[in-house]
Amino acid sequence: MTETRSVGQTRGDRQRERTRRRLMDAGRMLIAQRGVAGLRIQEITDRADVALGSFYNHFSAKDDLVEAVVSEILTDLASTTVDAPWGEGVDPAEMVATANLRFIRMAYDDPDFARLVVNLGHADVLFGAAVQPYARIAVERGIASGRFVVADIEITLAAVIGGAFALIREVLEGRHGPGAERAFAAHVLASLGLTPADAAAVVDLVATRLSASP
Repeated sequence: MTETRSVGQTRGDRQRERTRRRLMDAGRMLIAQRGVAGLRIQEITDRADVALGSFYNHFSAKDDLVEAVVSEILTDLASTTVDAPWGEGVDPAEMVATANLRFIRMAYDDPDFARLVVNLGHADVLFGAAVQPYARIAVERGIASGRFVVADIEITLAAVIGGAFALIREVLEGRHGPGAERAFAAHVLASLGLTPADAAAVVDLVATRLSASP
């Protein structure tokens, strides 16, 4: 990972950033390999190759690191979708559909991580904080282009993000079979002003594209 230097940073500041990054990377790797159960701080610091005491300079407890890792993964997923090289004249509806399909698919494709997300303390707040800035960008692009018609963007974002979080939980609980992500993405696009037929066509296009990608 490339190190960036902010104006005014001291050598100590950069060292602290590097240590935190190593702890985050170690925690992310261990969570991906084995999950959170049984994860120990000593194991994280050993993997990061830092002193045990250094952990507490950055996190007060293991749960704080887990929340930071989960938040970073969610933010990465949201930013990758919105900041992807879409090209000139991209349909904002495709961007919104892509984001919704990817997030809801977590419950099907990576249920262990999805359960970790929904079972964290104040999980809905963490999910919203990670996703909302990028969801806002996507919706604002659609409004600016005339593709979306939104009466109140704050209410719209709250409804879409809250709905996505709730649906992930319900899929994990077995309350929805295959295809819930497509139905939800189409519902979101319809709520943004697309006709049901147009929304379904966009979702079909995006779903085909995602299934063909590696």
